[in-house]
Amino acid sequence: MPRKFLCITIDIEADYANTQGHTRLFEEPALFERYVDLIRRAGVKVTGFLVTSILTRYGEGIRKLEREIPIEFALHSHHHNTETSGDRDEIQLAQKTFREFFGKEAIGYRAPIGAISREGIGNLMDLGLRYDASVFPSIRPGKNGYWNTHMPIEPFRVTRGNDSILEFPFPALPTIRLNFGLPWIKLYGLGLSAALMRLFPPPSVIAFTTHAHDLYAPHLSDGVTALEKRALLRNSERGFDILETMIQRFKDAGYEFAFMSEICDHVDSLPNLPSMPLDEWQYYLFKDFPWRQNSNKTSKSTPNSPSASA
Repeated sequence: MPRKFLCITIDIEADYANTQGHTRLFEEPALFERYVDLIRRAGVKVTGFLVTSILTRYGEGIRKLEREIPIEFALHSHHHNTETSGDRDEIQLAQKTFREFFGKEAIGYRAPIGAISREGIGNLMDLGLRYDASVFPSIRPGKNGYWNTHMPIEPFRVTRGNDSILEFPFPALPTIRLNFGLPWIKLYGLGLSAALMRLFPPPSVIAFTTHAHDLYAPHLSDGVTALEKRALLRNSERGFDILETMIQRFKDAGYEFAFMSEICDHVDSLPNLPSMPLDEWQYYLFKDFPWRQNSNKTSKSTPNSPSASA
């Protein structure tokens, strides 16, 4: 039976819809200590995908987290801007900031909302990144949406001549392609999530998605739609408990917990790892679909549209 691996990943960024750029995990000691206690008791390792611009505000908090739990860090862009997340300059700035803070190079990257183009993957290769963890092999509607059910749900290698990079998709269940990280498990609830795990066993290698704001009720700014607010607040007071329960469920299912760097070593050793030529990379965001672009143009030319009156 093949070994199964899971890494608890946490995207370290401003809390969702917080226009002031605050992350409560680093501002409220009770939240920070509860997270540290959970990770220690669970005995798991964490990989933090870091938006490097927040080091200016939360550098000391990052240092403390590094001292308190087993955690390694990778890149989550510098500005958390989906329009530039795959640009060479953006990746280089994130790497430079990371290197100046940690004294070493990052080996992994995750683009905000998975917004990584073919050119972006090529830039990661050019800049020597070992792995990317950006692909959502599923469907999500809305302004931050995507449609990529053609993408694999297990790790694969992207190749370009003699160059290559490992790709670790976000967790999605086979067949039904539902996202299966902490934000979505909170939405489904623990009961439905348990049934889904039984009916559609998750992939053998999982980069399990979490954000700091998944652990507590976020302080939402204006501009969040009613549907978004409802989704974000569902089970928001139970985030820590749900994460702890899911860790135990994955342990019971036979998963070994490791850093992303360690999982890279395992995946690199697999004799029949699937590969995809870079030329075949197709990753679709809802905002880039032709009918969305036409809709945006129509909206901009309509006198009573919000964009026209702004």
